[in-house]
Amino acid sequence: MTRALAILVLATSVAYADQPAVPAAPATPAGPAAPADTPPTEPAAALREANAAATAGDWTKVAAYVQPLLARSLEPTDLGEAHRLAGLAAFFGNHLPEAEQHFFAYLKLDLDGHLDPALYPPEVVNFFYDVRARHKAELNALRPPTKRYAVLNLVPPFGQFQNGERTKGIVVGSLLGAFLVANVTSYLVVRSWCHNPGSTCDDSGTDHFRRANQLTTVNTLTGLGAIVTYIYGVWDGVSGYRRRTREQRYTPYVAPSNDGAMIGVSTRF
Repeated sequence: MTRALAILVLATSVAYADQPAVPAAPATPAGPAAPADTPPTEPAAALREANAAATAGDWTKVAAYVQPLLARSLEPTDLGEAHRLAGLAAFFGNHLPEAEQHFFAYLKLDLDGHLDPALYPPEVVNFFYDVRARHKAELNALRPPTKRYAVLNLVPPFGQFQNGERTKGIVVGSLLGAFLVANVTSYLVVRSWCHNPGSTCDDSGTDHFRRANQLTTVNTLTGLGAIVTYIYGVWDGVSGYRRRTREQRYTPYVAPSNDGAMIGVSTRF
C-alpha cells in the first residue's frame, strides 16, 4: 500500500513537470503623469484661451497665458491684444501701475482701442479711459498727420469735405450747383430768343419781351447768388483749414493726479 502510494505521487509529479510553464503576465508600466495645463505656444491659440479665461473671470490663468507672449516678437495686433489682456489681469489682481503700463502699451499699438462696457465691469472700463486721458498727448503725437491741401479751399465744397464738415459741404455744393445751373440755363434761353441786341423775338417771330426781361433778372440774381456762395465757401474752407491745422499742432489735455488735475497743451513740430 505504501509502495503503491509512493508510485502514484511520483507519477503525478512527472505529469506536472511535463506541462509547459505558463508565462507570467508582464507588469504594466506606470503611465506618465498627466501633463500640466501649459499655455499654447501659438500666439493665436494662446490669445484665444486667454480670452476664454477672461470671459470666465479666471485672471490668474489669463496672466499665465499672456505673459509668455509679451516676451516674444509678435505682430502688432497680437502684441496689442496681449497687453490688453495683461492689463485686465493686472487690474483685477490689484496691480494698478502695471495695469496702466499694459493699457498704455495697448493704446500705442491701437490708437482707437477700447474696452466693451458690455463685457467688462464699469470700474475697469473707467480706469482704461482714465489711462487714455492721462496719455492723450502722447497718443495723439503717434497719429500720422492727415494729408490736407490748401488749394482745395478754392474749390467749394471740397474744402468743407477736407475739413470733415460733410453736411456743410453738401449744403454749399448744392446751393452753388443750383445757382450755376439756373444762371447758365436762363442765359442760354434768353440768348436763343434774342440773337441781336435789343431783339426779343425768336426765329418764328414770337415776341418774348416780357419773359426775356424776367429771365434776365433771374440770370442776374442767380449769378450773384453763385458768386456769394463761392466766396462764402472759400472763406469757410480756409477758416476750417486753419482751425484744423491748429488742432493738429496744439492738443489740449487733462492729466488727473492725486492732488487734482494738470491741464496743458501738447504741440507737434
